[in-house]
Amino acid sequence: MPLNLPSTFAFSQSSLQAYSDCARRFWLAYVQRLPWPAVEAGPVYEYEEQMRRGSAFHQVVQRAETGIDPNLLALRLQDADLSRWFDAYRRHRPARLPTQHVEVERILSVPFGSEDGTYRLAAQYDLIAAEKDGRVVIVDWKTNQRPTRRSALERRLQTLVYPFVLVEAGDTLPWGPVTPEQVEMIYWFAEAPDSPEIFRYSADQHAANRTQLQALVREILHGEDEADFPLVPDTEQNRQRHCAYCVYRSRCDRGETAGPLLQIEDIEFFAADLEQALEFTLDEVEELAF
Repeated sequence: MPLNLPSTFAFSQSSLQAYSDCARRFWLAYVQRLPWPAVEAGPVYEYEEQMRRGSAFHQVVQRAETGIDPNLLALRLQDADLSRWFDAYRRHRPARLPTQHVEVERILSVPFGSEDGTYRLAAQYDLIAAEKDGRVVIVDWKTNQRPTRRSALERRLQTLVYPFVLVEAGDTLPWGPVTPEQVEMIYWFAEAPDSPEIFRYSADQHAANRTQLQALVREILHGEDEADFPLVPDTEQNRQRHCAYCVYRSRCDRGETAGPLLQIEDIEFFAADLEQALEFTLDEVEELAF
């Protein structure tokens, strides 16, 4: 019996990370589509402010990258942290980015996981800077209170999915096909603006990423019921790292109190509401089908 995924579903770094962290989380969010009244971190007010501020920062940077005068944008920033982040962005925007093609908040998707094209793998990019027959740079803006360690970023599925989708989608893009060696990905941290983490891509990495992502998707699609999506083992480390920051923790009897926001360094937040968790609408995925 095929897995009952919603018609709006596309695999993404978020859904694949959810499965990798805890298969039951994937089942509850993407198969059961179960909303749950919990927050990911506390104190609640500080967590909500952090999420709001991060969203606002992305919007301001997006507008600056599309040509709006940064001085005009700066005048509208009333929040002290947001203003400080934007000032850091203006002073420490990654250097030497290609200028021929600059796209912000671009969604790309490619057929993946089934021969009939039923499923797709999608990614939403903060910024892509590219030049024809030259470099293509992915930039992802991070507003964590503490920069994520490189070792954690190396394990994060975003680091696999984003360059993989970009290379696979190359034939349809304005700058044309790219080889993996032309691609690099930059994580830029608002709290450490002069210390970005840069990941350069390669053909060997692309092949390894394909193998890893295909295995992950195949494992998910072979599941049929809740038993095939077990909880992460109940260890103290898993409770602190995964369960404490999961909206389903009380449902799974893994605690009721949200994890402390100040201890977060390399936690990848899972969307707290289902619409955000599903990430891509059917219209978006169909529009980008190729």
